[in-house]
Amino acid sequence: MSGSCLDLRQYQDSADMSAIIGKLVSGKSGYKAVIEKKKEVIKCKQCGKILEGTEKFCPECGNKVK
Repeated sequence: MSGSCLDLRQYQDSADMSAIIGKLVSGKSGYKAVIEKKKEVIKCKQCGKILEGTEKFCPECGNKVK
């Protein structure tokens, strides 16, 4: 069995894609699928402070954020 390596995240906000997923999950048209979107938590690798994701350097310890 082979898997797919396609990144479909660009379609996750599409109303058409939501309708397609809803029909696949339920077998019925009109089913509203809820697509969970997880926000990635970014932490400083040196001190562990949770960052917003826009920083270039950690405001706590000054370590460069990658």
